Amino acid sequence: MDNHEKRVLHLLDSAELTKSFTEDDIDEFARLTLDDNGMHTNAELARRGLFRRPVVHGVFVGSLISSVMGTKLPGHGTVLQKMDCKYTNPVYPGDEVTARVVLESVEEKEKYYIASLQGMCFNQDGITVAEATCKQLLLKRFFEVIE
Repeated sequence: MDNHEKRVLHLLDSAELTKSFTEDDIDEFARLTLDDNGMHTNAELARRGLFRRPVVHGVFVGSLISSVMGTKLPGHGTVLQKMDCKYTNPVYPGDEVTARVVLESVEEKEKYYIASLQGMCFNQDGITVAEATCKQLLLKRFFEVIE
C-alpha cells in the first residue's frame, strides 16, 4: 500500500484464506506460545481425552480470522482491538481450515474507524469450527469506508 493510496471498503465486503494444519505447525505453535498441553501435542494423552486424538489449539485456529483481518479485510495498517471467539468443533492435524471475514458495520471517529467484523472458520467438510465477533481499528489515512 502506497502512503498516498487509501483502500476503499464497503459494508458486507468479505475475504478469506485457507490453511492446512500439520503436526509440525502444532508443535511450533506450542513452542512459541509455551502451551504444550498434551491434548495438542501428546497422542497417548489425547487418546484418553474427549476427542481421542490430538487437536489443534483453538486459539491457533481462531488466529486465521485475525490473519484475514490483518492482511486482506480490512488489511494492512489495521489493529485488532477485540476478538470474541467461540470454538464449535475440533480441528485435527491434516485438516484444511478456511477463515472468512465479513465487514458488518463501521463506527466513524475523527481520525479512525472502528470496524465490526464477523469471522467464521470451517473445515474441508464445510463444518464450522470457530466463530468470532471482532473489532478492528482502521486509520482514515489508510482507509475510506463507503456504506
